[in-house]
Amino acid sequence: MTTSTYRIGVDTGGTFTDCIVVDDRGTVTAAKAASTPQDFSIGVMDSVARAAKDLGMTVEQLLGQTTRFGHGTTVATNALLTHTGAVTGLITTRGHEDALFMGRIKQKIAGLDEDQIHDFLLHDKAIPGIVPRKLIRGINERVDHKGAVVVALSDDEVRRVSRELVEVGCDAIGVSLLWSYMRPAHEQRVRELILAQHPNVAISISSEIAPVLGEYERTASTVVNAYLTKKVDGYIAALADRLRKAGFKHQLMVMLSNGGVAPADDARKRAAYLLASGPAGGVIGARNLGQVLGHANVLTTDVGGTSFDVGLVVDGQPEYAREPLFDKYHLSFPMIDVVSIGSGGGSIAWIDRAGFLKVGPQSAGAEPGPASYGRGGTDPTVTDANVVLGRIDPDYFLGGTWKLDRRLAEKAIRERIAEPLSLGLEEAAIGIIDILDARMADLVRRVTIGRGLDPRNFALFAIGGAGPLHVGAYARDVGVKAVIVPSYASEFSALAIATSEMLVVNKVSSPMVGPFRAAAVSEVFTRLERDAVEQLRRAGAVTNGGGDLSTLRAADMKYKGQVHDVSVPVPAGAFTDASAVAMADRFHERYEARYGKGTTNKNAPIEAMSFEVRVAAKGQPLRLARETMGSGDATATRPMRAVYFRETKGFHETPVYDRDALKPGQRIAGPAVIEAPDTTMLVRPGQSVRMDEYRNLTLSF
Repeated sequence: MTTSTYRIGVDTGGTFTDCIVVDDRGTVTAAKAASTPQDFSIGVMDSVARAAKDLGMTVEQLLGQTTRFGHGTTVATNALLTHTGAVTGLITTRGHEDALFMGRIKQKIAGLDEDQIHDFLLHDKAIPGIVPRKLIRGINERVDHKGAVVVALSDDEVRRVSRELVEVGCDAIGVSLLWSYMRPAHEQRVRELILAQHPNVAISISSEIAPVLGEYERTASTVVNAYLTKKVDGYIAALADRLRKAGFKHQLMVMLSNGGVAPADDARKRAAYLLASGPAGGVIGARNLGQVLGHANVLTTDVGGTSFDVGLVVDGQPEYAREPLFDKYHLSFPMIDVVSIGSGGGSIAWIDRAGFLKVGPQSAGAEPGPASYGRGGTDPTVTDANVVLGRIDPDYFLGGTWKLDRRLAEKAIRERIAEPLSLGLEEAAIGIIDILDARMADLVRRVTIGRGLDPRNFALFAIGGAGPLHVGAYARDVGVKAVIVPSYASEFSALAIATSEMLVVNKVSSPMVGPFRAAAVSEVFTRLERDAVEQLRRAGAVTNGGGDLSTLRAADMKYKGQVHDVSVPVPAGAFTDASAVAMADRFHERYEARYGKGTTNKNAPIEAMSFEVRVAAKGQPLRLARETMGSGDATATRPMRAVYFRETKGFHETPVYDRDALKPGQRIAGPAVIEAPDTTMLVRPGQSVRMDEYRNLTLSF
């Protein structure tokens, strides 16, 4: 008898940790455990233990037969948002010590809602808490914009300033020198000198973390990476150790924000690249499923316990953020574009000073969690509201493994919301849900219509534990081509992480003005691709002589003198004079697509500012089982229960269906509830659902 092998993906969220196990036949097993903020690796191992139990195995047996373990984590995000990273210093070129504090004017409104932007003058820029001014040192060195050394580096000065920083408590140092990406030798020498004296200090240099134009963004990226390195390194090392002791024999893989996985040893050095680790997995999973279902344009809407995340796949490729933003710091390394707000199942409902009901961004998280969890939480949350309204069965939460307390949910909403606002219990609860649904619909419109994209051209995927429960409201308000609740929607990111390709994204600024010389452009792309392939080779991902690699290229271009640029795809392969002309023509097309017909000027000079390559080692794709389609209406297999709907202005006796008992082709007319061990889907009056051949649920209005 042949022994099965397994691939595992684990995604740690603010409330739950999701685990997916895929065997070599494509069979999927899903499991959940509560996240453990005091040490997230405990929650990871708990989720693996639950999956092993469902498979009739011990953890040691499962991990001993596992060939790949991929992980998406929030440890970097939590450390940045809670300001619990390392004591970090900064070494920069003398005269540029205040770049972080000067920043850009856009920092004042970064991450704010439109109504908050009206109070522009009252807001501050990013709080320089991760690197206070007293921990910044300028050194005498200078490289010009062409990479020529104007002032040589002094080894003695570097030793002196690094000693000063370490003596005042720094255990991490960022190095960001002017024009370093044009000549990285100075930064490399600074790192060498520091480590020779202080080998336990974490060093990040800008020419490796963000070798692109933009002094503030490059410096911010470097210090954020330095600030997070110790925390991320400790966490990944602890998790790898737990896995090794439990029988896992291979290299732990970590999901990066660029949409690919990387070996743990590489991820530990690029801590800031983990800031969108989990959400990036959801977008990559949406791209993969979209290809199977024939949707090139996909909106991913992930409703978890803490946040609502929206990502985009356009023309079959995930959208990358032009200016990734975290804690008001604008960063400059490649990152899947995921926009988030504090709206999820654990979002807390509260009343502001003016007497208005608000929901989020504060969350009850995993500890103590919503009031209905019975773990000491007293704040009313979205989950509590869904319990009160009959949308979540408190006896079947997580398949019945976790009992919720309806009385505690009612008490929290009544005392904190209903009575202060002179509302009935159900009226207060539906008000909480309505506010959450409206906020989510607003974000989807902002990500699509706000960027000049028509949501009617997109399929919307509802993922995350609470996505299927709310999608019927926010998708209806937005207006999209199709609404799909994927199979394993609750663990969708973990599923993508289990099967994601290893990816290296290299980007560098090398400004040049058109008409472009083919040799100059080719040299940049060749260098970036060579470095990417070498990184994949070191990770053991290059086989078949490199024939299993795929490459995408792009150039950031603009009209000379403009501030903002446009990303222009560039075909892989030999770059010729004809390629240079085609690149300029493609820029005009992309520019007009973004800014409107007639906005281009083909006689104006064009600048190429930065160049990017994405080299992927093709992973082992998930083979989705395709079942025969039937027809007819599904039969409710569980007792009916009273569910509150805004459309019926009260409770309505509603049929309840077991998702696992549904067959492809069957239809369910709303109102209805569809339950699975990991999530609940609400079908509103006037809506209907049909299961497809891959066991995804398609919602129609």
